[in-house]
Parts: sequence; C-alpha cells; structure tokens
Amino acid sequence: MLKIGIIGCGLMGSLHARTLRQMPDVQIAALYNRSRDKAELLSKEVGGSVYDSYEQLLDQDIDAVWVATPDHLHTDISIAALEAGKHLFLEKVIATSPEDAARIIAAGAKRPDLKAMVGYPLRFSPGYRKMKEILSQPDAGNVLQAWSMRTHFLVPTQRVYDKYRDHYYDTPNWYFDGSDKAGPIYSHASHDYDLLHWYGGDIESVFAYGANSPVSGGVTDAFTLAIRYASGAIAHVSTPWVTRVENDATGVATDRLTVVNTNGELRVKDDNGPEERIQFAENDMWEKLNGHFVACVRDNVQPLVTLEDGLRAIAVSEAAIRSLRERREVAVDYGPAASRREAASGGDGA
Repeated sequence: MLKIGIIGCGLMGSLHARTLRQMPDVQIAALYNRSRDKAELLSKEVGGSVYDSYEQLLDQDIDAVWVATPDHLHTDISIAALEAGKHLFLEKVIATSPEDAARIIAAGAKRPDLKAMVGYPLRFSPGYRKMKEILSQPDAGNVLQAWSMRTHFLVPTQRVYDKYRDHYYDTPNWYFDGSDKAGPIYSHASHDYDLLHWYGGDIESVFAYGANSPVSGGVTDAFTLAIRYASGAIAHVSTPWVTRVENDATGVATDRLTVVNTNGELRVKDDNGPEERIQFAENDMWEKLNGHFVACVRDNVQPLVTLEDGLRAIAVSEAAIRSLRERREVAVDYGPAASRREAASGGDGA
C-alpha cells in the first residue's frame, strides 16, 4: 500500500486526492491545509488524518507527498519533504524564481533514491501525447514553427468554469495578487512552455506583448509571446484570461508534416497522403498524470517531467516577464542545474 500525504487541499490538491483515491493499493493517509476546515472537508471524502502543520504531516509514516499549495509556497515545503525522505509530486510551477527552483533541485540531488516530478498534465492528455508520438517518428522532420493558444476567462469576482476538470470553482485570490508571477504569462503559460520544450527542444529567446483588463488588479491577463528556439525554429504562445469564448489550438509544423490539436481533435498532414483526423472522446490526463508518478515510485523509474524540466519552464517565464517590462527580446537563462540535466539527457528535450 502506497501511503500519500496531501499538502494544500484547495482546487488542485482536492483534484489529485480524488484521483488517487480511485487507484488500487493507494491510500490518502495525511492532509494539511493552512485553513484546517478545507483539509477536514476533504478528509471526509477521501480519508486520511488532518494535521496542523506540514512539518507534522511529514513526520508521519507516509511514502510520498503531493504539494499543491500556491506557487510561492512551494520551495520550503518541497525541500522539507525531500529531506524527510518522501517522494515528491509538486504542482506547477516549480517555484516563483529560478533560484528557489535550483534549491529544490539541489535537495532532490541529495536524495537520488527519491522520485520527484512537476505536475504538467498536458503531457498526459491524449491529444498532446499523440502529437509527441508523431513528432518523435524518425521521418517526422525538423520543427520549423510551433504555436499554443489556449484561451480562458478568469476574473477575480466570479466563479469560473474549468473545461479540463468539468466543474466550476472560485478563482483563488493569489491568481490576482498583483505579482508579475501571478498572471497567465508566468504560471498558466508554463504548461505551454513545457510542451514546446517537449516538442522542439530549448527555447533561446522571447519577446512579449501584454495588456491588462479593467478588473485585473494590475495583472497582465492578456498577452502574446514570440519565441525563438535554439534550433532556429520559431513559435508563439498565448493563454489569455480575457476570452469569454474558450478555445485550445496547439500545433507544430516541421519540414515534413503538420500536426494540430484543436480542442482535442488532432489533424495530421504530410506530403504522402490525405489529411488524417483523430478524435479523443475522453481526456484521462489526471488519471495518467497521477498514475504515472505512482508507477515511478513503485517501479523505481524516472518520471517523465523532472524538477529540472520545471526549472526550464519557469526560465522561459522569467524571460517573458523581463521582456514585458523592458519591451525587448530577452535570452532565456536556464542556469547550471538545467544545463547539467540537458547534457545528461543528450539534449532531446524529453
């Protein structure tokens, strides 16, 4: 039986707990939330004892922890979990600065016996998984251009419908706390930066444009980001929070084929035949995401999304924020931790 602790029992912590509860030989054993009532409410649904601090939770007989607190609280909790000998599933983003991300990576490096993963669920969504499979074929060609535009409507004053979870939720206050790390260009779009890394390798530089809606509280809730890969390919990302009509469109054009994922329908075309369309009736990414990490812990396998991958995503976020401030193209600085991982992996971006 794999015993799990949940630290942070809000939107994402509850989602992970409910998903994990359905898995065989997995037990939700411990929960902690800054406001105890949320943890107690979730405990009634999924089981597990409620603790008054994350330190107290980490003292318990558990194998792994899922850290789903607000982004800016990840660092100390993640380091403490690793130092306590617990496998770590860390919600994105890994941290709100490369320096803090590097501290988490250093803590993980001291415990190579532990598994650690950053939760980027799009890698486990069926359409995006199929895109990776197509782009990884030997004859797929070289990436020339990529794009990811996933639109949303989030305002701080009303409940929001989440198409990925098929329910409504209250927008967390920290989404609009006025920090330049709180808006979609930093946190939300890190999903897309991670995807683009996965599909095409390192991003070399970015140029950002942004706008603020009247209710944003100063957060840049509309933006577009132009991207240049180290390979010379180009891309763009936009995940605005101002679009009342929601639409997802992610695509990659190589010199041999084009693959586009629009709202879960995949369209693929090369030079040798007609366009192929593939539809996915179900999106099992939450089950796949959590099940993957559980399997990694049980089978002693490296997770698909590492702590270093988490740093690589926010390195692009940092460059995007700087570009927005300075109104110029900014180089992406991955730092020594991500560079070491890239060298060890052979530079495949996976």
